Amino acid sequence: MAAIYSVGLHDVSRHLQAFMSAHPQAKIRLECLHPQKVVEAVINDEADIGIMSYPPALRSLTVIPWRSEKMVLVCHPSHRLAKRRVVMPADLSGEKFIAFDPDLGIRKAIDRSLKHHNVKVNGVMEFDNIETIKQAIAIDAGVSILPRVTVQKEIGIGSLAAVPLGIPDLVCPVGIIYRKQKHLSPTITRFIESLQDASLGGSD
Repeated sequence: MAAIYSVGLHDVSRHLQAFMSAHPQAKIRLECLHPQKVVEAVINDEADIGIMSYPPALRSLTVIPWRSEKMVLVCHPSHRLAKRRVVMPADLSGEKFIAFDPDLGIRKAIDRSLKHHNVKVNGVMEFDNIETIKQAIAIDAGVSILPRVTVQKEIGIGSLAAVPLGIPDLVCPVGIIYRKQKHLSPTITRFIESLQDASLGGSD
């Protein structure tokens, strides 16, 4: 199984541990990869399934929607926006912004949303993963927009602040992908079902 870093590190590994405890005979290996590498691993049959945000609509892939994650403004706790009840798009104009790399689906979605609201941020850094973006925010290098679920730990210990965005339609879709005509083993099928069961009732 291949997953992007944010989903694999923060969530899927936890589900996998519980699944393996319930099914001790099961053997599943999780590998965390860059989004494009997740797609390639599935297409090249190096992974039975992939779990990623903004799964691509490719003829060779089947996509199972898993959940939608709420996006929030993430900033240093001392930032001027950290204590707001909600941050509106206009509040971000001119802000130093730490973005994802341009080729990532999450970057394109954020860019479209900011453009729709006529917001121009001051892009200062670009990274290909959430962990590095969080580190940059923690040293007050700028703000970013991230799925709330990925910053729960940092919010808890007070190293980052997360503020709801006044952009309710900006969510991060996460899906499970596998190769079309791929025969999924009973173990993988049961694991997919366990993920779907865990997302019932909302996980964002």
